[in-house]
Amino acid sequence: MPNNCYISFFLFIPLLLSLQPKSYAQSTKQSDGEHQILLGLKKHWGRSSPALSRWNSTSAAHCNWGGVTCTNGAVTGISLANQFFVKPIPPSLCLLKDLTSLDLSYNNFSTSFPITLYNCSKLNYLDLSNNLFVGKLPDDINSLSLQIEHLNLSTNRFWGRIPPSIGLLPRLKSLLLDTNGFDGSYPAEGISNLSNLKVLTLAFNPLIPAPVPEGFGKLTHLIYLWLDNMNIIGEIPENLSNLSDLQLLSLAGNKIQGTIPNWIWQLKKLRYLYLYDNNFTGAIADNITALDLAEIDLSSNKLTGTIPGDFGKLTNLTFLFLYANEVCGSIPLNIGLLPNLKDIRLFNNNLSGSLPPELGKHSLLVNFEIANNNFSGELPEGLCSNRELLDIVVFNNSLSGKLPESLDGCNKF
Repeated sequence: MPNNCYISFFLFIPLLLSLQPKSYAQSTKQSDGEHQILLGLKKHWGRSSPALSRWNSTSAAHCNWGGVTCTNGAVTGISLANQFFVKPIPPSLCLLKDLTSLDLSYNNFSTSFPITLYNCSKLNYLDLSNNLFVGKLPDDINSLSLQIEHLNLSTNRFWGRIPPSIGLLPRLKSLLLDTNGFDGSYPAEGISNLSNLKVLTLAFNPLIPAPVPEGFGKLTHLIYLWLDNMNIIGEIPENLSNLSDLQLLSLAGNKIQGTIPNWIWQLKKLRYLYLYDNNFTGAIADNITALDLAEIDLSSNKLTGTIPGDFGKLTNLTFLFLYANEVCGSIPLNIGLLPNLKDIRLFNNNLSGSLPPELGKHSLLVNFEIANNNFSGELPEGLCSNRELLDIVVFNNSLSGKLPESLDGCNKF
């Protein structure tokens, strides 16, 4: 008589197989389908791509292919930057139903904006920067996935206005539209309503002249604001002082007037401040609590007054550019004590007095330019104490004495 245990076991096997979850079969089918989609991308874009050339049709492990990211066996990310792609983005790409991240930057796409990406319904990261995309952005660009958080269209050839519907992508945290040919208006109100924005770049676009929108003061999560060379006029609005998380503020190459607001020097997280090539006037505030500042460029304005003594408190400061202004007085002595100062450019001002004797002793000074001022006395003896100095430009002053002996040992001079 057969053992009832064995009978039970063999009866249980078909029962077990019949109870296998359908998701297993579905996931296998999805994996096979995604494998074929990826091979189709390889066929479409060609084998000259460094990454695609290693996609092997005989290998089932497409999740291990270069540029492919999978989560639980499903393709969720495609990163194929710098692959020399020319052919348009094919509709089949969005058949990868779980695709959340797509990076096709640094290629040679030259079509209009690829609206086929509207079908990538789970996309939250899209980088099409540094290509040759042309034309106007579509008015319905909000047809992109509403889950999108990062949209980078910088360094292309888009032109026309920036559509207001871009303000209807509610989860955007990064919006990069710089370095294009946008020559119309931009939807200041719509962008101002993107309350989650942390990164906003509109720089290097020949937009219609306009002030910095006051509504940008509502973007209180911003850490990176790059608005260079976009025809900004008027003064910096007071309500930008609400942007207390800012680490970079760059408004260079515009036609901004008025004084540099005192509140800028109170932004405690600010590290990079670029306001050069504008029409700022007046003195620089001397009550600086933005002590994390590492780079300051206020050059090519119409600034007057003296160099603030509080600059000597900025122990993270690596470069200080104040050239081509009307700044007067002397260089504060404590600037010579800054431990990270590498580059100081103060030429073409009305500065005078002796140079701080400690300059060059406490940091790896690389560049020192003070030409066309009224400095007197000798060059600091330790100017090249750390042997990193590459450039020293001091002509048209009233300096006297011998050259510092440290210059003899400056192996890069």
